[in-house]
Parts: sequence; structure tokens; C-alpha cells
Amino acid sequence: MKINELWIKFRHSFWFLPSFYGTLALLLAILSVYLEKNVPVEQIRAYVPNALLTDAKLGQTILNAIAVSVLTMTTITFSSIMVVLTTYSSQFSPRTLQDFISDVVTQRVLGVFTGAFIYSLLILLFLKDVSDKKLFIAPGIAVVWAIISLGFFVFFIHHVATWTQVNNLIDKISTRTLKTINESFHLVDDRSKSKYLSAHEDVSHIDSKDKVQVNAPNAGYLQMVKLPKILEKAKEHDHVLQVERRIGDYILKDTPLFSIIGGRSGEEENYQEIYKEEFVIGTERNTVQDVEFGIQKLVEIALRAISPGINDPHTAINSINRIGSILAELGSIPFPRPYYYDEDDELRVIIDIQTYRELLYKAFYQLRHYAREDVSVCASTLSVLHGITERNDDRAIQKAIWDFSLYFIDGIETDVLLDWDKDFINEKIKRIAESTGCADDYDKVKL
Repeated sequence: MKINELWIKFRHSFWFLPSFYGTLALLLAILSVYLEKNVPVEQIRAYVPNALLTDAKLGQTILNAIAVSVLTMTTITFSSIMVVLTTYSSQFSPRTLQDFISDVVTQRVLGVFTGAFIYSLLILLFLKDVSDKKLFIAPGIAVVWAIISLGFFVFFIHHVATWTQVNNLIDKISTRTLKTINESFHLVDDRSKSKYLSAHEDVSHIDSKDKVQVNAPNAGYLQMVKLPKILEKAKEHDHVLQVERRIGDYILKDTPLFSIIGGRSGEEENYQEIYKEEFVIGTERNTVQDVEFGIQKLVEIALRAISPGINDPHTAINSINRIGSILAELGSIPFPRPYYYDEDDELRVIIDIQTYRELLYKAFYQLRHYAREDVSVCASTLSVLHGITERNDDRAIQKAIWDFSLYFIDGIETDVLLDWDKDFINEKIKRIAESTGCADDYDKVKL
């Protein structure tokens, strides 16, 4: 398994940083014991303040107190984490749990506490067999670590209070999704490799060739497609590879994952062995390359906010505004094309890329259904669509926005709206019509 795959798994697990700090505490305890046994006290006094030196009896008392205190802080921390997870799951979205779990601050706090507890216990074991008259530096190090742990504990309480604010959660999700767009959306660094078919190739010519399908080795979500590596291996083995799934799709075991165009039948296992490391399939989706998943989280927060049990339209509006920022960013960058070539201009990889229209539809179609009677959410969505057209002057983007606006307007429940409500929404519709060059159609679609 490649290093970046391991990093993804470690990054989303609770035990990685605590294990690291626990190992660090073990090494520090061994070093402390070595110094105590082999370095004379007089030399230690020359480099260490006397306040950090103590005898065995006092050291045992200090270490006992530190171990109990750190364990108490760890218990409170875990309780706070459970409160946050419960809040996220019930009020926001179960998909947002991994954002808090994978947060470096949360993992680091637990790691510092784990390290302090392990260090204190190990030094206590060392002190039980030594003379009461000998001076030690190890308890002083434990005191410093305990003070640092207390600082982390205070910071973590503030951190939890910040994370449980829905506006901060929405901001973190949107920021991470925008980062995915800027860093991983194109899959390869050299955008010139993503282009239309060459003159001597066309879709019918490719479709007419025999394809050898290679099935997924296990079920799960397609988290990553390592396109640079696939291009490299396809050139090395003279393959033309077609990816049958999109990033974020759920794949059943033994269903098609990719195909080798013009491949030899019976070589499926060989093809799977060559490319198995370049497709990362996991138990859940993540935002490493999956822009749609970031949008989905914001949509779910908005849907929870407008549900009758919560009834918080301002949170929904905030989520919709952030979705608009993501769609505006997507509209301002060139979308990758499905055909990828090597340095010799030979077609090597065909991959299914979502269009802007698809992402636009998936961002708002559920809101269109559940918020069709909510004036504020409908007006906010139309305002966001207008904002996208203001940032993007591409005619294809503007046409997609206008077409979707017609679809969205058609779903609004006009029977429950009063005249002032209609005037408010019509103003938004008029702005979209003018910004997309469809002002002549305004009278036909207004409420």
C-alpha cells in the first residue's frame, strides 16, 4: 500500500497522533532514566534549574498527582468529544463527523494527554527502586509536560466551543472543498494532457474496439484516482484505460472498475495487479478529490436547518451562500476533459468527468424540493445563482444557470405566497434574467 493511502487512513483515525505522542513519551522516559543513572547530579545542576530537581519521595507524589490529573482531563476531553459528535450527528449531518474526528487539534490534544500519562507512569516505575537522597530531573520534566497539558486542555475547551458553532463548521467545510478544487480537481498538474480526442480518433472508433473489463477487488467508495501514475503505467504497458466509475461512486465487489480498450481477454487479473494501487477504495467518501461530497455536506446542513424540528433558515441560507462560492469557483476554472494523453500524444486514459450542469443540479435539487414553500431559502438560492453569473461571464455557465433557474422557479409553491413574497422573489429572478442576457424572458417566468 502506498504512503499517501496510509496517510489518508491515519489522518482520519483517532489513534494516530495519540500513538505518536505515546511513543515519544516512551522514548523520553528511557532518555530520562539513562540521564539519571549515567550523568552525575553535579553536571545536571549546571544545566537544569534547581527547581526542577527533586528527591524520589517528592517525585513520586508529584507524578501520582500528574497521572491522576491528566487522566481526569482526558476523561473530560473524551466527554466533550462525544457531545460534539452527538451534536453533529443530530443537528447537522452524520457526514460532518469525520471533519471533527480528523481535525489535527483534537488528535493532538489527546496525544499530549496520552504522552503525559504514559511518561508519568513509566517514571513512577523507575523511582520505586532508588534512594530517597538522590536528585532527579524526570519529575521536573513531568511537571513541565503537565503544565503544557493544562494549556492544551484550556485551548481544547475553546476549540470545542468554536467547532460546535454551525457557522464555523460551514466555513471549514467550504474552505476544504475550495482547497480540493484548487489542488486536486484536475487530477493531474499539467492541464495540457487533458484535451479533446485527436483528429485520428473519435468516440465511435474507440467504442468499436473490444474492451476487457476489470472488476473492483472489494466494495466501497472510490476515494482517489491516481491519474499521473495511471498515465505512466498505461504508457509503459501500451494500454488505453477507461475508468468506469466516478470519484465518490459506491462500487460493489466484482463490478466493473475500469476497462482496457483493445486488451486481451483472460488477462483481467494481470491488469488488476498492474493498476490496483492507483484506485483507492474506502469505506466512506472524503474530500481529497471529491468536490461533490463537500457540496453534499453543506446541502445536508441546509436541509436539517429548514426541517420542522430545527427551523433555522439563517443556517440554511449560510450553507447556500457557501455552496454558491464553490459553484462560482468551479465556473471560473477550466473543467478537465475526459481524454488524457501521454508525452507522445497517444491516448492513454479516458475518465468520466462530471459536468458543471450536473454539479449545479446536485447542489440544489433537494433544496428545491424541501424549501419550495420557504420564501427566504428560495430567494437566497436565486440570489446565489445571480452571484455566480456575475462572477462567470462564460456563456455556457450563464446558460446553465438560467436553465436551472427556470427549473428551480417552476418548483416554487406559488399558492402559499402572498404578493409581497412574489415581488421579493421576482426581483431575484429579474436580476438573473438580466445578467444572463435573458431579460426578454422575464415576463414569461416571473411569479
